[in-house]
Amino acid sequence: MIDLYEFYFKNIKEEDYYYRFYSSIKNVNKTYNIFTGEQETSDYEFKLYDIDEIIEKFRSLCEPNCSSNSSENFCWFYLICYYLNYNGYYIEQFKSLLNRPPIEPYDFTYTMMRNYLINNGKSRNGSVPYSERRLLASQLEFKLNSTHLEISENIDEIFKKISTRNASFQEMATDEKLKEIINFLENIMKKDKAYIKLEYSEISFDYINDDFIKKYKNQIQCFRHASEQALLERKAFTELQKEFLIDLGIIIIKVVYNAL
Repeated sequence: MIDLYEFYFKNIKEEDYYYRFYSSIKNVNKTYNIFTGEQETSDYEFKLYDIDEIIEKFRSLCEPNCSSNSSENFCWFYLICYYLNYNGYYIEQFKSLLNRPPIEPYDFTYTMMRNYLINNGKSRNGSVPYSERRLLASQLEFKLNSTHLEISENIDEIFKKISTRNASFQEMATDEKLKEIINFLENIMKKDKAYIKLEYSEISFDYINDDFIKKYKNQIQCFRHASEQALLERKAFTELQKEFLIDLGIIIIKVVYNAL
C-alpha cells in the first residue's frame, strides 16, 4: 500500500516546485470556523495499492464529470503528480505536466486537455464533446524516463519483506532507499553469518566484484545509523550524489540477484 500523503511530507523540500501546495495538502482535513477556529472535520486518506491504481486514480480525476474544486480531489491531483514525477514518470501527451503542473487542477483537466483535443481535430462546431474528453483521460500514456532505473517485481517483494513497514522501493524516501539497499544485499548475500562468494564476471564484465560491493556498502553505511557522526556523514552527500548511489545500488542488486 502506498501512502501518497506520507510520501509527500517525507520527501518535499522548500525549494521544490511542489512545495507551493504544502499548506493545502497539510490542512486538507481541517476547516476554519470564526467561532471555534481551526478544526479537523474530515478524515481523507490518500492510499492506493500500487502504481497501476495510482495511474487509474489520476485518469479518473481527469474525467469531465469529476470536480476538481473539492479539497480532497485537489490533494489527490497534486499528490499523484508529485509521486509520479518523483519516481521518473511523464505523460506522453503532456510531457511537462508532472514536472510543473498548473496551480489549479482545472487548468489541466479542462483547459489543457480541451486545447489538446481541439488541436487534434476532436472538436465539433467549436465545442469538445464529453465523450472525447473521457476517451483522452482513459488513453493518457504514463511512461518512465529513460534514465530511470527499474526493478523487477521479485526484487521489490524482497524490499517489502525487509522493510519494517512493508514498503515497496518506490514508496521509500531517498535516505531510506540507501539504507534498505544495504539491508537487501545483506539479506540475500549473508548465509550463516558469512558472505557467500558469487561469480559476477559473466554478468558485469568484471566491473562489479566483492571489493567493489564492499566499498559501496561502506560508503553508504551511515544511512543505517542514527548516531551524531552518521547524521553528519549523511549531510555531506548532495541530492545528486544520493541519486547516483541509489542507481548504482540498483545495478549491484540486479547483478547479485541474477548471479544467485
